[in-house]
Amino acid sequence: LHHTTSIRPFPDYTMLRSFYTAAASGVARQKEPSSICICATTTAIAVRSLANAATDNWSFPEHKSTMTKIVCTLGPATDKPEPVGALVANGMHVARLNFSHAGSDYSYPEANMALVRNAAGNHSKLAAGSKMKTAMPHNLRAILVDTKGPEIRTGPLQGNAEVQEFGVGSVVEVTTEDVSQDGAPSSPEGPHRLQIDYQSIAKSLHVGSQVLLDDGLIALKVTHVENNSVTCVALNSGPIKKNKGVNLPNTELDLPALTDKDKRDLKWSCEVGADFVAASFIRTDGNVRSVKAFLDRSIAEMPEPTDGSPLPLRPLVISKIESKEGVDNFDEILAESDGIMVARGDLGVEIPFRKVFAAQKMMVEKCNASGKPVIVATQMLDSMQRNPRPTRAEVTDVGTAVLDGADAVMLSGETAAGTYPIESVQAMRMIVKEADEIIDGAPSLNRVNVNESLVDISNIQEDQCLHAVAKSSVKSARDLDAKLIIVITSSGKVARFVASHRPTVPVLAFCTDAQVGRRLQLHRGILPVMLQSDQDPLSSVTRMATLRAEAMRTAVELGFARAGDRVITVDRTAGKPQDMHHHSFNMKMSTLKAV
Repeated sequence: LHHTTSIRPFPDYTMLRSFYTAAASGVARQKEPSSICICATTTAIAVRSLANAATDNWSFPEHKSTMTKIVCTLGPATDKPEPVGALVANGMHVARLNFSHAGSDYSYPEANMALVRNAAGNHSKLAAGSKMKTAMPHNLRAILVDTKGPEIRTGPLQGNAEVQEFGVGSVVEVTTEDVSQDGAPSSPEGPHRLQIDYQSIAKSLHVGSQVLLDDGLIALKVTHVENNSVTCVALNSGPIKKNKGVNLPNTELDLPALTDKDKRDLKWSCEVGADFVAASFIRTDGNVRSVKAFLDRSIAEMPEPTDGSPLPLRPLVISKIESKEGVDNFDEILAESDGIMVARGDLGVEIPFRKVFAAQKMMVEKCNASGKPVIVATQMLDSMQRNPRPTRAEVTDVGTAVLDGADAVMLSGETAAGTYPIESVQAMRMIVKEADEIIDGAPSLNRVNVNESLVDISNIQEDQCLHAVAKSSVKSARDLDAKLIIVITSSGKVARFVASHRPTVPVLAFCTDAQVGRRLQLHRGILPVMLQSDQDPLSSVTRMATLRAEAMRTAVELGFARAGDRVITVDRTAGKPQDMHHHSFNMKMSTLKAV
């Protein structure tokens, strides 16, 4: 082991694969009598990994993609063409724009968005030889706009001080009144007055409630409630500054789903064609409906493009779960959402930290069952903001999230403001690749369910047929050891249904619209590609065989397959006038030939 791991940039990865394998097999052993077959399968993966370690130079296929997706936050460390290009080249699928600290000037996020759109990806190769009427995009990396949300924060401190020290046991009056003209306390023992911007504090809290300041660094316990303030006692000592976050655990908050700033940011997101919006502090299904309704109105109010092109699609809503109320109402929130983000930062303050991992597993499992994408976020490789290597615990955290079923894992400060942004995404890709191979090598870890939540009730017969074909394509790919599944889709629906059955090989989703392709980027296993044809797949005059052949040629060109590989194709064809059907869903199994 020492000899084989010494050539690796991160020595602990080889041993961790064995750990992941043992963990996966152990779970299966508890649940299934025939689990010894699973153990043999997954252990074989680890053995192959160790056997190949001496010659493994960590090179990946040219596309450098992973089944599980990687979200990277852009910021001061990555707001130039070179680092953004490096993020794209090293496996970033979705770029996150954080609006928590953004103002009303959108020049900075617009510049970052342009950097992502212009970065050279696989499509830059296709664009060079494209004969299509419409311009080919450089890449199909998606943009996720993360809203600030309705937060509670501290106001100016007493005496307009920069920092105020609280002592253990000191009395603190938490109020909505301006305290900046008060004299500063003479000692940490107080008494103190602290302003926050939550007007319903006296209505929401009761004696015994907790008030947590600055991500829980200081805890206060309520001892008395008045009209517009509460009196607390400090449970620990520490400094507090203005504009720091305030959390009220186990409290139903009287906050709007959207602030005025959120509305401005969401409207901008629609105007520039953002692909996803991450709605912060979602607590109820009504919050999600409010966000979707505002986005729909913003799209409807946009003027029709003068070039005849359609209006942009509504950004998909990713609900961020970061409070106990959100966890308690998760089933209803999931039903209304397009996807979920497990935002472990605030969640770890709002609920007891010992319960965070169980909440994460619950949310991931329910998202998998519903066929909707789930992002696991916050502090995944946090130490890499300062160090060139992740800790063993961080590697295990990322790998376990992937094994549990996360569609995507996210980097925040690591790529936004860290010292090692490119090394962070490289490390993330390596860990994800390891965990992906374990999942895809152990069929028992892949849940093949009919995800009824994706079925459109108004079109239930068609969607049930699509589910059957999608499920069959995933099973056939496993049984035949196919290299990949090729999907031809105009709306992305066929690709989403296939991905919901957790395929073990890449799903190349050939799209005719770039925004449709980008909106597929959060689904595990889907790799969107622009179809090299101006023909409409939904038209009855289109020969689907021609489009399938073009898709296969592109798959070979991009390095996803070669002569002799088996591929599965799935598509929907419109019936011709003489046919007895309006449309049909097709699955074909082919072996690529040399050309």
